[in-house]
Amino acid sequence: MIRFSPWLALAGLLLWVGAAEKPPVLIRVHLQAPEGAKGDISVPVSLFNPPEKVAIQSLPELSEKDIRKVSVRMDGTVLLEFDDFGRTKLEVATSTGRGLIMVVIVNGRVVYAPRIDTVLSNGCLLLPAGSVTPEELLRANEDVEKYRNQKLKDVKAQ
Repeated sequence: MIRFSPWLALAGLLLWVGAAEKPPVLIRVHLQAPEGAKGDISVPVSLFNPPEKVAIQSLPELSEKDIRKVSVRMDGTVLLEFDDFGRTKLEVATSTGRGLIMVVIVNGRVVYAPRIDTVLSNGCLLLPAGSVTPEELLRANEDVEKYRNQKLKDVKAQ
């Protein structure tokens, strides 16, 4: 007769969870929502430096799918390099959003929220040191490769 062992079930569950595919690193860049925007258009977020609440547009301007590479510089800052489409979207967002706050969210936490005072046309965004953990950095670059391969695979030969 086979008996049910809770320890064996727990070990199997842990093995299954450990083998499951990890969720992607979510990197989203949002612009501050227009004054008075409500409902599906905007979402409130809390900023920490300085502490204030702002509403951001619910749809991001850029996401992890627009990233070409994530790297850490010698001073610890994190460099997001966007692909050509992301570069264009970043330039348009910083051009039309001058004076607004740009909110960068990594895995649900606000990591950077500067007021836009210049147009970013080089396709790069520099985040403060420590804003992305080493594990998130590694996973983000793995995801970039996955998205790149997926895009190439989806293009059919003519």
